[in-house]
Amino acid sequence: MNFRPWRPVLVFVGLTFGAAVVGLRWGDAALVGLAAGVVALVASALGAGETDPWPRYRPPDQSGTRRDVMALTWSFIGREGRVSEFAVRRVRLDATRRLAQRGVVVPGGLGAATRTSPDVSDDVRSQARALLGDRAWFILTTPGGTMPSLADIAHCVEVVERLEPPAPPAPTTRGLS
Repeated sequence: MNFRPWRPVLVFVGLTFGAAVVGLRWGDAALVGLAAGVVALVASALGAGETDPWPRYRPPDQSGTRRDVMALTWSFIGREGRVSEFAVRRVRLDATRRLAQRGVVVPGGLGAATRTSPDVSDDVRSQARALLGDRAWFILTTPGGTMPSLADIAHCVEVVERLEPPAPPAPTTRGLS
């Protein structure tokens, strides 16, 4: 809110003393100050109802920021104790990315067809299943129709979070003398 009740009072007092210093009698100086105070009161009240404008530029959200995590959390809410399809797709996408960072690239990403797709080799399937564990593998590669429970998807999120990429190699100092 933009309204400041002390501004008209300051205008009144300041102009009253200013007019008295210039040579007006106190009654006339008070009248000049009162008129200016009323104008200041009306001017400040006109802008009092305006809301502050939203910032014009908002930097884009980075992956994993609070807003991103909040949207994912709200997307978990589905029907009958199950999560939404969006949540399953999002966890599959994150799992695919984390597996690729570990060197296990699943063509087409994790999905309902991963278990039977001819594009995915048996070696990639077994590596992905070993990294995810049987329960998460089953949940993330089950064909549609029935969505997993919140406990199942929470397990998958924990497994995917543990799939951190390997540490980068330490820099060498050879040849830098």
